[in-house]
Amino acid sequence: MQPLIKRLLCISTGLGLGVAGGSVRCADIYRSEGPDGEVRFATQPLDKSYRLFLRDDTSRNAARASRKPAGPGTVPAGSPAVYSTLALTPLIEQLSLRYAVDPALVKAVIDVESRGNTGAVSPKGATGAMQLMPSTAAMYGVTELTDPAQNIEAGIRHLKYLLERHGGNVTLALAAYNAGEGAVARHSARIPPYRETMLYVPAVLARMQANQPQKAPDK
Repeated sequence: MQPLIKRLLCISTGLGLGVAGGSVRCADIYRSEGPDGEVRFATQPLDKSYRLFLRDDTSRNAARASRKPAGPGTVPAGSPAVYSTLALTPLIEQLSLRYAVDPALVKAVIDVESRGNTGAVSPKGATGAMQLMPSTAAMYGVTELTDPAQNIEAGIRHLKYLLERHGGNVTLALAAYNAGEGAVARHSARIPPYRETMLYVPAVLARMQANQPQKAPDK
């Protein structure tokens, strides 16, 4: 097993068992690549080799959202693009509850995929907050990819399908979300050795950890 893949699986196991609690509130993600090529991720720079990989925009987004609050539970279709996962939170939580998917996971996917930009379009054609490909969106009856409600609902339904297909394994579900379920199957139910996917999975896992509700201290 490649060192990075082994490390990603360890991260997934720790989160799945609840070992990494909600105590890490900083969602900045730092990346370090050693002389041997092994890539490491952390929520703080552990030494001088770590460089910022994904910035936490929570404070900036909170200020933006306070100036222009989102409507309760929905973002109207055809409205200007939203550039804040925080502004989408009521909609995310409502739809996550409907489909029994962890809202912290959904928020993390949106953070990494689009940073809450409901009008985002990738060079490959992935669109909206959850960066759905047209073929995936069509599977779930989406008629307008930039409509936040349709986009996020379809993305959550797809995540739920992938989680069920991989026995609740969040790491493999995320790998399939990024690289396709066929790619995961072709690599014997392991993370495909694609650079983008091997960076994507730990980035979402780290953001998911930061999104978990903070536990009250034991008395």
